Amino acid sequence: MKNLLVLLYLLSAVMIVSCSKSDKVNPSPQDILNKKISDILPQQYIDTLAKLGLTVNQGTTPPNVEGAFSIAPLILKNSNIKTDYPGKSFHDASVKFFEQSTKDFGIKLVGKFFLNAADTSITTAISGSGNNFTVYGKVKSVSADKSKFAYFGILLSGTKDGTDLKNVTYGIINIDNKNGTGVFINEGQGRVAYDKDLVSGSINFDAVSSLKNRERVFLAAPSKP
Repeated sequence: MKNLLVLLYLLSAVMIVSCSKSDKVNPSPQDILNKKISDILPQQYIDTLAKLGLTVNQGTTPPNVEGAFSIAPLILKNSNIKTDYPGKSFHDASVKFFEQSTKDFGIKLVGKFFLNAADTSITTAISGSGNNFTVYGKVKSVSADKSKFAYFGILLSGTKDGTDLKNVTYGIINIDNKNGTGVFINEGQGRVAYDKDLVSGSINFDAVSSLKNRERVFLAAPSKP
């Protein structure tokens, strides 16, 4: 009996180790997505933007959002910056999504006038289900004289509707400002803005040389009293 108990214990231990190794070799889609997102920005910054009113669409079956879209007029929804006020308008923006992957939830992003006249994500991921999605990106923003820079987390949520996007909400948050003091909003500060007319139409992104200028205020620019 004693030998039998020892044998059962050893078999149980082998099964536990085998399952553990199997999980590492074959991670679930959710595990892959979670790691992808955590490599882009810490959860605390996602939580901050969610508290400011950004909808985060979770899930591992996002719609295909490849294409280019105009996000205008872009209006401030909420902010944790004292000098900001809801309803403030920002420079019209556009975004292009491409190379979306259903295997590792990667996607590439190129934008105009979210942070600067040209924004390119360093790392990006997408989550969602049905027609709802959220794109997570990390972007390096450089000052005009190229002397300072900061890293921003960007989240863009919405609903794919045919060739357009609807109900787009966009958030930016400074996640690393040690080389950007005095130029950018402070680390941990963020803004959430939305497309006021609720429809972000499909555009020929490469043909856009300039966008309609409202106040020439970018989402990442430092606020002035």
